Formats: sequence, C-alpha cells, structure tokens
Amino acid sequence: MAFDAERYDREVIKPLRGRHGRLPAGDLLLRYAVEPGWTAEQLAVHLRQLRQFWQDRAEGPDSRAEICQLLIQADEALVRNVGALMNDPAWWQEQAAATRSDAARPSRTPPPSLARAEPPRPAEPPAAVPDDAPGWRDEARDFIRARLDDSGAAVPRQPQRPAARLGRVAGSGGSPDGAPKVSDGASDAEAATRQAGAPADLNEWVRSVQPAELTIQALGARDDMCQVRVSWSAADAEGLGIRWGDTPPPWPSGSVLPVWALTAFGRELAGTRQVHVGEVSLLADVPVGYHLYVPYVVERDQAVVGRFVALGLAEPVRRLRAERRGDDVIVTWVWPEGSRLATVEWTARSGVRQERVTRSGYAGSNGFRIPAALDPGVVRVSVLTAVAADEACSRAREVELPPRSIPVSYTLTRHRLWRFGRRDLAVRLRAEADLVDLVVTVVLGTDLAMPPSAEHGTVLVEHEGLSLVAHQARELTIPVPVLPRRQDPYWVRCFLRGPVPTVVTGPPIESMRLT
Repeated sequence: MAFDAERYDREVIKPLRGRHGRLPAGDLLLRYAVEPGWTAEQLAVHLRQLRQFWQDRAEGPDSRAEICQLLIQADEALVRNVGALMNDPAWWQEQAAATRSDAARPSRTPPPSLARAEPPRPAEPPAAVPDDAPGWRDEARDFIRARLDDSGAAVPRQPQRPAARLGRVAGSGGSPDGAPKVSDGASDAEAATRQAGAPADLNEWVRSVQPAELTIQALGARDDMCQVRVSWSAADAEGLGIRWGDTPPPWPSGSVLPVWALTAFGRELAGTRQVHVGEVSLLADVPVGYHLYVPYVVERDQAVVGRFVALGLAEPVRRLRAERRGDDVIVTWVWPEGSRLATVEWTARSGVRQERVTRSGYAGSNGFRIPAALDPGVVRVSVLTAVAADEACSRAREVELPPRSIPVSYTLTRHRLWRFGRRDLAVRLRAEADLVDLVVTVVLGTDLAMPPSAEHGTVLVEHEGLSLVAHQARELTIPVPVLPRRQDPYWVRCFLRGPVPTVVTGPPIESMRLT
C-alpha cells in the first residue's frame, strides 16, 4: 500500500484552492484519503505518509502550501481531541457512518466545518453607535474572542453592529486562519481616518464597511496568458474594486489607506463582469505566474482593503542549476506541479539551440545534458503546465553556463648553484588557453604525503597577476632554502587559482620529491 501523492493532490488539494483562510465542510475519510478495510498497521503507515506529504507541501508561496497549512492545523486539533483513536479502524468506520447519516438527514443549519466558526450576532442592530459609547471596545474584544473559539459549531449569519464590523476588518491579510487582530487602543481604521482629518460621516463609513471575501478559479490558458474568474457575494458588490500584483501588499487587510497609496500597489484587475444569483464574477486575463488579488472599497479619498487571495498559474521552474561535467554541462531544476514538458534553450558555437525534454526523459537521465558546451553562455528553461483544460508556457528561468576548466601542466627542474651555495627550482607552466590574473603558489610539504592544498604546507613563493599564453611555456625561478637532513623526503607542489577554473596536471612524482 503506497500513498498516491498525485491522486491526493488532484482529488483533495486542488478542489480546495481559492479558499484561503478557511476549510469547507468535508468528509473526514476523503480529507485523510482513508480506504475502508484497512488494518491498524496500514492506517498508521498511511497517516504518517499523509502528514509528511502535508509538511513537504506546506512550504512555498502557492495556494497548495496554504491549503496544506490549514490541513496541518485541523489535524493537530483533531489529534488533541481524538488521539490514538485515529489508528483504530473502528473509529474511521464510525466517522463514515456519521457522514452518511448527516448527508441523508436534512439540516437547517450548515454542517460542522474544520474552519473557525462565527458567533451569533444580534438580529436587530441599533441605528448608530456613538464613538464614545461605554463598553464599545469591550464588546469588540468579546466578539473577536468568540471568533477565535475552536468550538466548530457553525451558526447562521445575522446582521451585526457597526462596532463589531470594525473589528472584522482589523485582521491581517492572507493569514491562513483568517484570525483578526485587536489592539487595546483605537482600531487601525479609526486611527488612520483620524490622522487624515476625515469627517464624522467618513469615520462612520469606515467602521461599517467590509470588502468582500474573494474566491478565484482558473478557467483556461493560451500561450503565456491565463483566464481567471474572481467571484464574491452580490451583497458586497457595490463599489468593490480589485487590484493584483506579484508580491504581497505592504499593509494588512482592514487597513484604511489614501487612494494614492492603494494605486501604488499592482494594477487594477480589468475584465468582464457577470452577475449570477447571489454572486458577482469578474473574468480577466492575467499573465502566467503567481499573483495576489486584493479587494477594496473607496469613499472620497480613502480606501478600505480586504483580505487578499492568491493563485499560481504555470509557475516557472525552481532551483535551476548548471553543473560542469568535463566538456558537458548537466542542467537540473525542480518541476512545478502539473508540468510535463520543458523547453531548454542555450547558446552554442553554431548559434542558439533549443530542445524539448519530457518529465520522464528528464528523470531517466537525471537532468538535461548539454554536450560540448565549451563557450560561455546562458541556458533558459520554461515549462508547459496544465491550466484547467489548456496548457500554458511559464516564464523562462535562466542560469549562466559554468566556464570550462582550462588544462594547465607544470614541470619542476632543480639547479644547484655551487658558486652562491644555494639551490634553485625552475617551475615551467603551460596552458591550453590564454589565462590572466593567475595566482601561482609553490608549497613545500613536510608530511609523509604530498600537500593536498596550499594551506597544508610552507609557502615558498606566491606570484600574483600572472598571465599565460596558450601553448607557450612560462618559467618561474624559485630559490630553495637550506633544509635540515631527515629520513623522510620533502615535497614541492604548485597550485593555481584565478577567475577561470583550471585543471592542474603535475610532473612525475620523482621530480616533486626533495631529499
């Protein structure tokens, strides 16, 4: 029994996209992908694999990561309440029977959900609440604490008081649980309007307004453009606008901003509006990639922003790397979810070359190999990804081809100058290509083995800024100090470093040994 990650992503994760901040009511067996008839050992293995899948997918900026974060939070709450019973097949049979009975029995109230429930609200709100009404902040805090209760009992939504609505728009945008924030002082919206010198009627509007909750869905794609549908409740459709961008907005949801500050973020989402029963939709074309959509409502020169939603469409490859293997280069990357075909483009001596590789071909070769990539250049990778029933091409990611290592060889020749009573060592270097700004270090080693690097010996001499011409020898003369007599030999070795990688080939071992 192996956990099918692709099937779980297709049947559970994908249908939950666009529901940021909350999880809809659902069957526990479907949510945990539990099959009837499993033993306790099979259940334990499956739950361990499923939770590891959630942890692996919970990192990243895409919608799948947010859904997996919600699933992890709901699972932690369920483990606290149920504990070891989740490894008992009989408990899952009881959940399946309860789900079937709930589906067969008509209910006047919404079913329990893993999302945070909303508290009951007064059926008849007063006409107005003065700013200095005693207990106003106490009432708002009580309301927020009730919102944060994990009781799980859903109740019908009723009209609420303006003071409580002010608490609802004080949450932070894009938080997975949608929990609003409350401070001991005045709210963010009230403080912003007071600083702007807003009149009393504008303050009243700020306290009562709440931008709609958005849901988003991908409809299709063509080339590098995708069509999306953004929907919200028709009751909150009056004066609602949407801006979208590639990065999260710099302010939390519920903030009150000057209009100029709002327009500095992203672009206005333009498209075709459609009105259905109780719902308004906006059909728009957006480029491929990961985007965030922020609802807002404007009154005079002030705007109140709501909670953003995010959706990634035909996202580019991640962790693009190019590694040199001799004359060849191996290009590797992480495939986005839903992609099956990649286009690789690079620069060669004959010009720009382009090839396509399937996901299975990439896996069979452990990457994409570029043969004989001798010249410097850039490799670009884009992928085809499924968007609804269509396919879209992602933006290309690029990485520079690593430079080819230049072979360099050297020889060592000893000269004894009896007149001056010293010995000299001639180092002759030869490279297969032109090299500049080289640093040549000659090291004397005293261990039994040759020094593996310049740090494992005594530096005899170091030349900086050395240049080599292809296939021409360059000789350096190094005086050898007087060495104490010892039974073990001394070793002399040459090391090079510079802006271009080199492969150094040494002389025969006999010429590298001093006695």
